[in-house]
Amino acid sequence: MKVYEVLVDKKAHNVKILKKENNSFLVDVDGKTVEVKFANSGGKFLLEVNNEKFSAEFMRLPGNVMQVRVGGKAFEVQYPPPTFKPETLKIELPPTFSKKPTVSLAVGKDAVLAPIAGRIVALKVSVGQKVSRGECICILEAMKMANEVAAPKDGIVKEILVSQGAVVNKGDILAVIT
Repeated sequence: MKVYEVLVDKKAHNVKILKKENNSFLVDVDGKTVEVKFANSGGKFLLEVNNEKFSAEFMRLPGNVMQVRVGGKAFEVQYPPPTFKPETLKIELPPTFSKKPTVSLAVGKDAVLAPIAGRIVALKVSVGQKVSRGECICILEAMKMANEVAAPKDGIVKEILVSQGAVVNKGDILAVIT
């Protein structure tokens, strides 16, 4: 089962869905098993957590952030971004066309990718900065280990696509170097 790192008011929690049945979930949160049931009632959600009932409102914020209001108290929840899997996109070309792409995939060769899933704990470069191959772009924390993510080539940082505290998956684009 996949473990997700979710930030609630910037505090990290490990969440694993153990069982799902309709609107009922058995969830492991930081090693504690919780039973969650929910129902949508006119835009508000009725939650039952370990047999205790709550009314909740959800509001999507920019990025992978959601504001959750429970009992008048608001929480900011940052969840992992959905991952794009290239194999889900299939383009069939007519036989008269070449199978080679005509568009340059500059992002692919210029991209700095996350080598593993984790959380960005420090950015070491800024947009417009000149970097050398092997230079540290950011620090990625995974399983309580700090991992330096290095520039794959010499160049200039064109874009930084993550922020400190962001949760990333393996293969996510962190920055672009041209």
